[in-house]
Amino acid sequence: MHGSGQPAVIDGPGGTGSSRTGQTAPAQPPGAAGLSGPWVALLPAAVTLLAGLYRISGPSFSKDEAATLAAVHRSFPQLIRMLGSVDVVHGAYYVLIWAVVRLAGSSSELTVRLPSALAMAAAAGVVALLGRRLVSGWAGLAAGLLFAILPSVSAYAQDAREGAILAALAATASYCLLRAADAGRSRRRWLAGYGVTLALLGFGNLFALLLVAAHAITLLAWGSGRRDRGLLRGWLIAVAAAAVAVSPVAVVGYSQLHQIRWIQPPDLTDVVSVQRLLGRTSLLIATVVVVAAAAGYCAARRVPLGRYWPGRLVALCLPWLILPPVILLTASLIQPVYTFRYIVFCIPAAALLIAPALAALGGYAGPAALITLLVIGLPSQSFERSAVGHGINIRKLDQIVARHHQPGDALLNVSARRGPQKGTGECTLEAAYPYGLARLRNISTGLSPQQSGTLGGTYASTQVIRERAATVRRIWVVEWTSPQRVVVLDGLGFRLVHRWDIQGLWLRLYVRGARR
Repeated sequence: MHGSGQPAVIDGPGGTGSSRTGQTAPAQPPGAAGLSGPWVALLPAAVTLLAGLYRISGPSFSKDEAATLAAVHRSFPQLIRMLGSVDVVHGAYYVLIWAVVRLAGSSSELTVRLPSALAMAAAAGVVALLGRRLVSGWAGLAAGLLFAILPSVSAYAQDAREGAILAALAATASYCLLRAADAGRSRRRWLAGYGVTLALLGFGNLFALLLVAAHAITLLAWGSGRRDRGLLRGWLIAVAAAAVAVSPVAVVGYSQLHQIRWIQPPDLTDVVSVQRLLGRTSLLIATVVVVAAAAGYCAARRVPLGRYWPGRLVALCLPWLILPPVILLTASLIQPVYTFRYIVFCIPAAALLIAPALAALGGYAGPAALITLLVIGLPSQSFERSAVGHGINIRKLDQIVARHHQPGDALLNVSARRGPQKGTGECTLEAAYPYGLARLRNISTGLSPQQSGTLGGTYASTQVIRERAATVRRIWVVEWTSPQRVVVLDGLGFRLVHRWDIQGLWLRLYVRGARR
């Protein structure tokens, strides 16, 4: 399966690792000797971009994506004011999408999701560079391509939230750390890049800075000595500088912790959800089989596993993969903070740990295993590109409203958790599309999002809502939990005339004076 000849010493920056480590490179499959050019990174990046763009407009906007649009559909001063009240942890991403929307508009899913597709493509390229430097050119190419075909990568490449950007930044920070460990005179430059990337990671989402804890273990595992103490000192300075940079966001974010009170204490479902870094259970099982087959093949040929899973790779990727979810799940026993999207930045680590198995299997079995994993993941890929791929179909709801709308129709948003008379409005569904809910007069709104500095505005009092309802004939009621009796309309002469159950949503039309 493998090419003949003795393993070569890992080379320097242009090759697969540092010659100073004295490690040996894995034997390469036939034709792999030339895997050192830029195309090793460019090919996975191109494949990931194509996969991300394929049917990117298929899924309807989700509630989180609607929140993104609600945030950016306001002036820049209004956006900054909003961040002082809510969602400061997403502020950097909102600013980016605010600029994108001003340049290209928000009339299509492609426009606002394109930054995520580009970010995942960049992440794939960096994953390939990490694999090439830590293991071999063949392993780097395998890591990048494996990353490209993961359903989780496509899902977040087609999501107008910051998950894809965090994955790219986490991979870039890890690459900068690796280069700093290998570098001589240019170490400061790589550590400076590391610090800047960490700061951007923190601005993207504070929980992503759990990567720092993983990197601390990585540095300890990479060894100690005078030279390593210098690296550790530089790393601490970079981390401290990044912490200072993001501290204002951390302070304001702490005051906004009430926004995630909907997160429940973790259970077994949350623990199992970590597997979504790869995809469905079938893909996880297939991956385990591939890794086991590669380990068995190495054992049969008496090839040390360290040839394909060198210590530096394991020390970098295993803490990166395991530590963030463990910390979040453990912390959630006291204060619930875990949700899967907070660990999306760990996907590159999973690809890097699995890809050496493809390299170990060689030039024929390795590609065959990669294709097998691709085929097994196709049902997930297909579902994620369907209209309900993001778990909700706001687009269909808007299309129904647009088709049956009449002049003078009103909208009533109802939250089963709060009721329309309490608290701050959470429903931002009307921000998703311009042709349905957005054209209705919202009688449940107190202050608008712009006036209140919130995402969805505030709810009007029950009395105000009833007074407004008395002036209209038809009211559309939207709920996103379970449909309940709309108490606020009692006694006003409205009757339910139609109900639509849509994926993740319930839409009802009430008409005043309608016959039973």
